[in-house]
Amino acid sequence: MSKIGDKIKEIRIKNGLSQEQLAKELGYTSKSTITKLETGVNNISVDKLELFAQKFNVVIDELFDDFAKNEGLTIIDKYKTERVELTVLCLIENGDKLLLQNRVKNDWRGYTLPGGHVELGESFVDACIREVKEETNLDIKNPKLVGIKQFPGEAGRYIVFLFKTTEFSGNLISSDEGKMEWKEYSELSNLKTVDDLEDLLKVMNSDTLNEFQYIISDDKWKVVMK
Repeated sequence: MSKIGDKIKEIRIKNGLSQEQLAKELGYTSKSTITKLETGVNNISVDKLELFAQKFNVVIDELFDDFAKNEGLTIIDKYKTERVELTVLCLIENGDKLLLQNRVKNDWRGYTLPGGHVELGESFVDACIREVKEETNLDIKNPKLVGIKQFPGEAGRYIVFLFKTTEFSGNLISSDEGKMEWKEYSELSNLKTVDDLEDLLKVMNSDTLNEFQYIISDDKWKVVMK
């Protein structure tokens, strides 16, 4: 099964272009973008694909992979969909305190909110309730969706649904993920939290902000809140 990324690379090499030169032709700021397109880490947008086809005199259907053709999809159909990884986080408040997990795993170490992955076919609300139960032993009620976090991942887009509740019952128990602790908001500046917790809480507690997004600009990660 051929891939658009493979075909982009093939045409680039055939025309004697480096990744840096192709990036410039398509209006990208870095050759790393071309690397990600050619290896399938990122999908090329429809407008860039059309520009590529125009510059190199390629019929756009020739770039469309065989699988999609066999399924009867069009190029627009394919790029209405993308690979995503779905997760949830929950802010549990008790007065001026919030429940944090002192996460011990190396990939995301420090104080953070409890949460985890959404299972196949599971509702996002149910996933939030289940993950909180697994990591804290608490039974929460009426978690409200208060924002979305997202960033580009290796396999596509990583999306985190952000929930908040003040309704819970049960005895607090920690898990292998890390120790659960109630902390005052006023203590946060003195804690070793994960890098984005402060900004994440700003979105979750705001009446005007709804989205927390990481974007890559000039090979650097940048936070955008809307």
